Order: sequence, then structure tokens, then C-alpha cells
Amino acid sequence: MVRSNRSKNKRRYPGTRSHGRGNTKKGRGSGCRGGVGRGGARKHKKTYTNKYEKGFYGVQGFVSKTGSDVGVVNLSSISRGIAGGTIGKKDDIYHFRFEGKVLGGGQLLYPAVIEALSFSKKAVDKIEQVGGEARNLEAGGQ
Repeated sequence: MVRSNRSKNKRRYPGTRSHGRGNTKKGRGSGCRGGVGRGGARKHKKTYTNKYEKGFYGVQGFVSKTGSDVGVVNLSSISRGIAGGTIGKKDDIYHFRFEGKVLGGGQLLYPAVIEALSFSKKAVDKIEQVGGEARNLEAGGQ
């Protein structure tokens, strides 16, 4: 006959007093493992925390205030937008406006007028190669 009401922790090591935990007192609560959850993360579990929980102690270092976050887009993304229909057409030529920098990654497959804050040299060459135009925007926006 099968016993179904037996607790799971009693199934291991039947007939022994400590059930494989060493001293009998170690099996009570969470004392033998140094606390529950993140208890001791700044003290005796510091090496574990440093290895597996990288952002636990908060932000370290500093961010330069002189830098600026300028968005970038590749020519391949612009081509995908034209093919997908998200970039509109005016006077039989596609128009795309971007408040950032256009990079020359990928190929531009359609002639387009692209307005952006700045362009890379490769991007300008590729845009003009397919019959498009690269126009610079002012930093304030129009």
C-alpha cells in the first residue's frame, strides 16, 4: 500500500536522524545557509553577489556631461522603411526626415531626399549614387 500523506522532506534518508543535513540543528529554518533570499548579500554572501548580481550595489562610475546622445540610422533601415510603406512619397521621390545622424550601413535602393542633422561620408556617396539628395538640418529643428 502506498503512503500518500508523507511529507517530501521525510522521504530522503529514512531511518536517519538528520536526513542528510549533518547536525540535527542545521535543518531548522534557514540558519545553515546564511539567511533567506538576499540576506547577507553585502556581508557574507558578497562574493556571490559580485559574481551573479552585477547591478546589486547601484550605479558605479560617472557619465560625461559634455557628450550628447544623437540618434543614428543606417541606409538599410531607410530602404526597409521605403519598401514597407512607412516613408512617404512627394513629387515622385521619397522624403525622409531624421533628427540625428545617417550612417552608410547597407544600401539605399530608392532615390530619396534625406534630411538629417549630419551624414557620414559613405552615406552621402551612396545617397547621391542612386540619385537622391542629402540635406542638412539645423540643430534647432525646423
